Amino acid sequence: MAIVALLATLAACAPMPKHPIAVAVIVEGERDSALPEASVAGLALHPISLAPEPAATNDGAAAALAKARSAYATGNHDACRTEIAKLDVPQLLAAGNRAAAARALALDTACAYQGLAQDDAVRAAARLAAFALDLPADAVAREAEELIIAAIGKASAAARARLQVTGELGARVAVDGNPAMCVVPCPLDLAPGDHVIAVEADAFEPAWKLVRVPDVATVAMAQQKATAVRASSQWRARIGRGLPATDDTGATLLALAAREPRIAYLHAGRGTLIVDGKLRASGSDTDAPRLMRELAYDGGLLQRPKVWQRPWFWIAVTGITAVAAGAVIYVTYEPEIQTMVTF
Repeated sequence: MAIVALLATLAACAPMPKHPIAVAVIVEGERDSALPEASVAGLALHPISLAPEPAATNDGAAAALAKARSAYATGNHDACRTEIAKLDVPQLLAAGNRAAAARALALDTACAYQGLAQDDAVRAAARLAAFALDLPADAVAREAEELIIAAIGKASAAARARLQVTGELGARVAVDGNPAMCVVPCPLDLAPGDHVIAVEADAFEPAWKLVRVPDVATVAMAQQKATAVRASSQWRARIGRGLPATDDTGATLLALAAREPRIAYLHAGRGTLIVDGKLRASGSDTDAPRLMRELAYDGGLLQRPKVWQRPWFWIAVTGITAVAAGAVIYVTYEPEIQTMVTF
């Protein structure tokens, strides 16, 4: 029995890594589910939080348009055009702000026309029409409105030209600030003129280009890997749309957002282990340390103990040994017989 106990003590120790393996832990939900650093032998757990949503930025369009409108109303057409020149119309369209882009180009048309720069007015009206923008409700001179309406009619009647959009497979493609209409690879039939092609894809930064059709037949949209802030925002947006937090795309986004090679994501009694942006293991258990240990075993971070390295195995062996020893003693025991002879 002493030998069995000694063997149990020596063998019931699962092999541990030479140094604790660092794992970043994201816990959502109950805060008491947080894991202390040394709660799982062989792992060095450290909690992290994803970057917060970026604050909304002001593109300055509203202020510039207000100043341009005021200058137009007072007949200061040069000042009006100076304010409009401060606006990057393609950038407004890339951000989906079609209303501001339409107001800017309509005002530019009106200010140029009444400032006796008729060629510039025609070009501004043509840009508005090529982007398929609507004539804004803001009042402008009748002559400027007629220029814009004529340009819209001309663009509507013009033959379309094919533009092939390439880039990251599956990236969502938007044209001239409209909602995304297709995914890469995407063939588009567009009116002649300038167009803003914008793409968005999970795990990548958005990108856009200004292209002239039909001069350009193919546009390649290069996208950079998403920053931690962008990846965090995209990951939250996916959850908001009801998509899984840790499917293949979710795992990639979490890795980019956390900038950690190993991440454990725990939520509502369920957990997933992500290694190098790939889902390695998943499971469920209301006991957070036990869940984390199982994820580490299933994900290959820790070596799962062999059967003979587990305490219950040696408890069973000890019990069986004790029972067997008792049986042997019972069967083989021969009590000493003493015979007494009396007369």
